[in-house]
Amino acid sequence: MTYFCGWDGGGTKTAVCLTDSGGQVIAESSFGPLNLNGASESTVRETVENCLTFMSAQPGGLSACGGLVIGMAGVSSQHARAFLENTLASCSYQGRYQLLGDQEIALAGAVEGPGAILIAGTGSVCLAKNETGDTFRSGGYGYLIDDCGSGYAIGRDILAAVVRAEDGRGPATCLTEAVYRELSAENVGQMITWLYSPDTGKKQIAALAALLPEAVQKGDEAACAIAQRAAEELSALAVSAWNRAGLSQGELALSGSILTRFSAVRQGVIENLGKDLPGAKVISPRHPASFGAAALARSAFYSPIPS
Repeated sequence: MTYFCGWDGGGTKTAVCLTDSGGQVIAESSFGPLNLNGASESTVRETVENCLTFMSAQPGGLSACGGLVIGMAGVSSQHARAFLENTLASCSYQGRYQLLGDQEIALAGAVEGPGAILIAGTGSVCLAKNETGDTFRSGGYGYLIDDCGSGYAIGRDILAAVVRAEDGRGPATCLTEAVYRELSAENVGQMITWLYSPDTGKKQIAALAALLPEAVQKGDEAACAIAQRAAEELSALAVSAWNRAGLSQGELALSGSILTRFSAVRQGVIENLGKDLPGAKVISPRHPASFGAAALARSAFYSPIPS
């Protein structure tokens, strides 16, 4: 039996999905990270080996794989692509495969037909697909210049709210106490020392976004403004990609921790899209990204035998 395989390679884990030629899931599992931005080459190689071992254990082994699609962030990096391709070859995978961006496989799993997926986690991006299969991206250019409405942006805005409150440039906020408690800091000076430490990066700043929901529930003015701004920025991403794709109707999936766990941001996005994109049916993703990768593998490599 021929199977088709998809990998959703992330910074903490890689989800693997195998389907038969009819698109039915026959096996799933997860292994370590696949993103070289956050993991060593030896760790990524171990993940590749474990994923291929899992595929080898299926009936027919690796030779029964009709095609593999690997989706991951940073796939546009020539170094990352070359390393992954060389690792696949050195681990004896000789089948057909494609390397795609993580948003591409997420879109394939999230909606049926033309539509879009809006993703807001540590970063943010929207990808839309029209009736002819052409895709259009909005956002996703990284935290230095973009990632509006993301966990990083929210964490940064929380820190900004604290210093603005300290100076009297903004309203007093319960976020100040929450940030100090989270960082074991006693004042703005210690917070700034933490912020500009070499050990503090975008993930550490994005983690502070988790302080927002409780502050919003308390009706904190600064927190509510941050949530509203995030919803507006994320809605703008969706509207841009949707319109560039020329869509009039279809499914628009909301994905990522900010849009699934932060009710104020999610609800704000839904309300905005209801006004700006009345033809969009807002949904949660139908299937995980690993399923989307397997579906793309089947679409790219499956040639049914004529009856």
